[in-house]
Amino acid sequence: MYLKSQLEEPFLRVWAMSAYSGFALDLSTVMYCVAPLILLMFSEGVFRKRWPDWFYLFFIILDLFCLFAITIADPELFAQWGSKFNNQVMVYISHPKEMAISTGSVNWFKTILYSALFALCLLLIGRWLFKLIKKNRTYSITYTITELILIGVAFIMLRGGIGVATISQSSAIYSDNRLHNAASINSLWNALYYAFNDVESIYGDNFKVIDGSEAIEAFKEQISADTAIFDLTDIDKPNILIVTLESFTASGSLLLEGYNDCMPNLDRIAKENLCFTQCYSSGDRTEKGLVSILSGYPAQPLSSVIVFPDKMSALPSIGKTLKKLDYSGHFYYGGDAEFASMKAYLLVHGLDNIVDKRSLNKSWLTSKWGAHDEFIYKRFIDDAKGFKEPFIANVLSLSSHEPYDVPYSSNDLKKDEWYPYKNSLRYADQCLADFLENCSKQAWYNQTLIVLIADHGHEIGLKDKLFFGKEKYHIPLIVTGGALSQKWRGKMMDMIVSQTIVPSMLLSSMGLPDSEFKWQTGVFSPRPFAQYHYNNGFGRIQQNSSCVKDNISEQYDFFGDRKDSFPILKAGKIFQQVLVEDFMKK
Repeated sequence: MYLKSQLEEPFLRVWAMSAYSGFALDLSTVMYCVAPLILLMFSEGVFRKRWPDWFYLFFIILDLFCLFAITIADPELFAQWGSKFNNQVMVYISHPKEMAISTGSVNWFKTILYSALFALCLLLIGRWLFKLIKKNRTYSITYTITELILIGVAFIMLRGGIGVATISQSSAIYSDNRLHNAASINSLWNALYYAFNDVESIYGDNFKVIDGSEAIEAFKEQISADTAIFDLTDIDKPNILIVTLESFTASGSLLLEGYNDCMPNLDRIAKENLCFTQCYSSGDRTEKGLVSILSGYPAQPLSSVIVFPDKMSALPSIGKTLKKLDYSGHFYYGGDAEFASMKAYLLVHGLDNIVDKRSLNKSWLTSKWGAHDEFIYKRFIDDAKGFKEPFIANVLSLSSHEPYDVPYSSNDLKKDEWYPYKNSLRYADQCLADFLENCSKQAWYNQTLIVLIADHGHEIGLKDKLFFGKEKYHIPLIVTGGALSQKWRGKMMDMIVSQTIVPSMLLSSMGLPDSEFKWQTGVFSPRPFAQYHYNNGFGRIQQNSSCVKDNISEQYDFFGDRKDSFPILKAGKIFQQVLVEDFMKK
């Protein structure tokens, strides 16, 4: 499961093995493309009437366009997101500009050259196929029988054989290298699968490992009771300000990981306040992080709950809870709040004063996403003077998102391929420090708890690490603000926590019920863990061990004490099962 270059093995061997392992999926894809043409020709034999040539031409062009678009896009999707086209892409497809930006920096020379060559090949194939179809045909019983045979063959090839089980992506899996497996899975077949299968059919019983009632009991044992009081503040109804930091990976922090010095201000703030050194994100996309932080609900392996209105509305959230206590709710973001259904989620969950790029000064919109962090922080400071207190607010940063087009250039960071990302972190880090300094001068500051937490982690060029390993999901979690109790300042908490702990941590500290937020262990749990989910897989971190499990290939990477290998894998599967079943029932 290491994301390695193909050049680490002989290219021809990788190509041959990928082509061989994925051949059945390739055949199935070919049949999906030509099946409409076969059915049209069969209907001609039945009705003895020829379809217009343009009708065939339409299906040929449609097939070739889909093949071209998916095949060109898939390598970049995989390079940036670590997965091929899936139903998460469908979340962003209504915002093509933002989707294009989020794929990061593209090697345009390579992409254009590849596109031109591939387009030329498809054009030649299309012309040949159209000429073949245009030939005169004699309709007879032999013609009809031949077409029936072709339909039967096509059906067998579509489903991958005559056995009970139909073909799937797993039939192309052959290696312990994710890159090799991705190459063997036909891109168009994979895209069609996610485009035409709803959540119910995708999940099914694929994640069930034990009986449902047994799974729930085993899950409850994982979430052990935490009876210790974690009193962050002495104020009964403090203001709550959650600053969600785009792509702030712990691997950019000298304090948290020691690899990079990209966020010196955050490190200083962490040392002076309350810092959780072992916090992990629940997923790998912003909208998943938003739900995890505000609702305490984990990311799912094959979906985003935020895009399902009925399921999203059924979630608890800190915003909902505090609105009942007469808190005003606010959300600030320099980009488009409607992206990935975030605005609908926020409105349902009590953060109904939404300020995004539509509400900002047009001169501030200097980022491809919208307004850089310095501007959205300034707008928040200006507006917060008029907030009804107590308030709960969430500010979502964006400058450290692809394509990292920040108005800043660091002189001390190494100018390598990761420089644009690291440089954007340095800029975002300075903006955050300036923002917190401005907050400390406001009248509301002494009544406010401020939570600094990343929406998710990010690749940063660490060598010999799993692409979906725990380092990618390790994120900062810091509590500061004037309302933070003095006894917690300068404290480093080294227990493992998930970002889903934020609602329960804040509510319990305020003496409010937090039983609705059931997906994580408490701050003082004797058996802490964090679990994250990526596209059809999960990772789990416990005190002495961690694992990464791919659900398609059933590959499993383990690190730590070998005696923990089976228990951590079983616990992770049960957590995943309970989560999926809960998601399906909502």
